[in-house]
Amino acid sequence: MAFTAPPNSRRQVDLAGDRIRSGTSTAADVTLLEQWRASHLYVINTFQSRLRDRRRRHKDDVSIAQRLKRRPTIVDKLQREPGMALSRMHDIAGLRLIFDDVSDLQAFRAGFHNSRAEHELIGGDDRYDYLTHPKRTGYRGIHDVYRYKVGSAAGQAWNGLRLEIQYRTVVQHAWATAVEISDIVNATRLKFGGAAADLERVFLLTSELLARAHEETSGYCKELDDKTLIGEFMQLEKKTGAIDRLRQLSSSQFTTFAKNSRLFILINFFPEVSGQGFIAQGFADSKTALSKYAELEDMYAGKADVVLVGASEQDAVRLAYTNYFSDASMFLEKLDEALERVGA
Repeated sequence: MAFTAPPNSRRQVDLAGDRIRSGTSTAADVTLLEQWRASHLYVINTFQSRLRDRRRRHKDDVSIAQRLKRRPTIVDKLQREPGMALSRMHDIAGLRLIFDDVSDLQAFRAGFHNSRAEHELIGGDDRYDYLTHPKRTGYRGIHDVYRYKVGSAAGQAWNGLRLEIQYRTVVQHAWATAVEISDIVNATRLKFGGAAADLERVFLLTSELLARAHEETSGYCKELDDKTLIGEFMQLEKKTGAIDRLRQLSSSQFTTFAKNSRLFILINFFPEVSGQGFIAQGFADSKTALSKYAELEDMYAGKADVVLVGASEQDAVRLAYTNYFSDASMFLEKLDEALERVGA
């Protein structure tokens, strides 16, 4: 498989990012961004091969999926974080690992840390530990950021590129994707703490309920006793109807692709685009997928979310990116169980 090499000058990448941030970009700047993003597929391939090899050797039960950050999301992050240099954006390349429980997550992560090669773990083991220190939004999980680093001549062109690995349990993942689905349905920015206070609080409280009921721990709201937690949630849900709107969604069906499809472009049209819903396309090679990805992002700009993802098993795509299928069923099932258990 032929991979795209990164641009020769990281300085030019950052200057292009600055112009994109300010709205003064040229076609050449966008082309440079596309090359920079596409080059991260090589890093993803390296890391996911090692992760899957560890899963196979240790017979770990974990779903592994990959994705390249969407162009609008890259631009949004540049604008939200004025000090962010494009060449140092650490989550353009992403791998998502989903486990049954926290103990499996921690054991797999510890083993991977002990076995990793020369790639640099940025910030140490605990910088992005949102299990020990949940975000104020309620987000829970652990992220590791790596800087690609090899001595071999074949891989040196990619040295310095960064990649983020997200570790989540099924419960944590169900909550996080429900937040993204809510943002799509309600045209909000709950994921980034930019929604109405009542809506933010509803999802923060659901995160706390899930943590207590399913993982026997507390989240961001550990000061609340169970009775107060449930009472406040019920009151705010009655006011906002946030969870009820998720219940009203119908899940899209995932198309069955040829067995050699390992990269998928998922297109989720915005609600105001009538007559459209969800489209998925499968690809066997990265060159074709990357070319189509850029084409579809331009074609559907302002009309749909377009994302390039991948996995060794098609079911892993379905699990890891349920938000693109508007499928909140797992979250709702876990929440209903949590309400029953915590309220008992």
